[in-house]
Amino acid sequence: MKITKSMNILHLTHTDINFDSRILKEMQSIAKSNNTFTVSGIGVIRNEAVEYKNNVDNISIYSIVLRTRKWKFLPEIARHICSFFELSIKVTLKSHKLRPDVIHCNDNLLLPIAVIIKLITSAKLIYDAHELESNKNGITEVFGKFILYTEKKAWNFIDALIVVSPSIEKWYYKNIGKKDSEVVLNSPIFEKGANVNDSTYLRDHFSIEEDSRIFLYIGILVTGRGIDLVTDAFKQHDLKSSLVFLGQGELSDELKVLSQKHANIYVHDAVPHRQVVAVAKSADVGLCLIQNVSLSDYYCLPNKLFEYCFAGVPVLASEFPDISQVVTKYNLGKCCKLDSDSVYKAIQELENMNELPKVNIENLYDLSWGAQEDKLIKLYKKLIQ
Repeated sequence: MKITKSMNILHLTHTDINFDSRILKEMQSIAKSNNTFTVSGIGVIRNEAVEYKNNVDNISIYSIVLRTRKWKFLPEIARHICSFFELSIKVTLKSHKLRPDVIHCNDNLLLPIAVIIKLITSAKLIYDAHELESNKNGITEVFGKFILYTEKKAWNFIDALIVVSPSIEKWYYKNIGKKDSEVVLNSPIFEKGANVNDSTYLRDHFSIEEDSRIFLYIGILVTGRGIDLVTDAFKQHDLKSSLVFLGQGELSDELKVLSQKHANIYVHDAVPHRQVVAVAKSADVGLCLIQNVSLSDYYCLPNKLFEYCFAGVPVLASEFPDISQVVTKYNLGKCCKLDSDSVYKAIQELENMNELPKVNIENLYDLSWGAQEDKLIKLYKKLIQ
C-alpha cells in the first residue's frame, strides 16, 4: 500500500530512539512507503555527553542531551522537574524548525508538548500508547491519575490512536473516548516463507545435556515477570529441564548467584535485538509469564511472545485475555495461572511431553511486522486524506 502525498513526519519520545526497536521499525516503515517522505525523530540521548544527529536508512534521528540530569546538587524531584522543562523547550524548538505535517508521539510524557507543537504547526497528531500508560508497572497511583488526566485533556487534539493490544484499545474507548485507531503489535520483522533453522547455540554455550529441555526467558530481569515463579520450579530436584535467562536488569546479579547454586539454571547477557530470535531458536520452550501487577500487564501482548513464535518455539504464557487468545488461535503452546503450583505443573507437563507443540510460522504472517506495517500505513493514509 502506498501513500501518495509528500509529508514531513516527526516522531517524539523521551527515550533514545537508537535503542527503541518499535519506534525505529515504525519510522522505517513509513519512510519506505513513499520516497518523498521526510521522516525524523527526536529523542533523548542515553549515554553520550554531546548532542548528535544520526541517519539510518532514509530517516533522521536527533538525540538531545538533558544537562539538568547531572544537577546532583538539587533534590531528585526538583531535578526531574528541571529536566522536564529542559526537554520541553528543546523538543519544541527543534520541532518548530522541522515543521512537521504529522507528529507521532510515542509516550505520555511528551503528549502535552506534542499538543503545543500541533497548535503551532497545524500538524496532525498520532498518539502511540506503547502500554496502558496510566495503569502500568512501576508508577504510583497518584502519577497514574495524573497521566490519565493528561490523556483526557489532550484527547480532543489527538487525530489518531495506536495501541499494542485489543484490550488496551477497548479500555481507551471506554474510559476516554473513541478515536480512529489501530492495534500495532510489537512483533519482529518477518518475511512470509522464512524458515526456522535448527540451532544448538544455548545447548553448546552452556554445555546442556541433550536430554534436558531448555526453557528460555527473554526480557528485562525485573519483578512482575514471573521470574520468582520459574526459579522456584527449577529449584525442585525432580525437574530434568534447564532454565536460561537472556537479558539484563535489577535481578541480574541475584540470578547469577542462583545459577552458581543450581546446575540447571543459567544466565546469558543481553544480546542486540536483531539477534534475539536467532538465539531463541536454540531453546525448546519460551517463557512469557507476565504477572498481573497492573492493567497494562494484564492486557499486554509482549514482544517476547512474538519473538518466541517466530523462532518456532512453543510458549508457556500467562492466562491473560489477549495472550490466551493469540496462543490458542495460532497454536503457540499453552497458558497457565500465575501461582507457583500451576507454573510448576505446567513446566513438568511440557517436560514430560514426548513431542512439544509445533509452531507453524507459515501461518503467523498476521502477527509479523509486515502485517503491522500494512495497518500502520493504512492509518497514516486515512489520516492525511
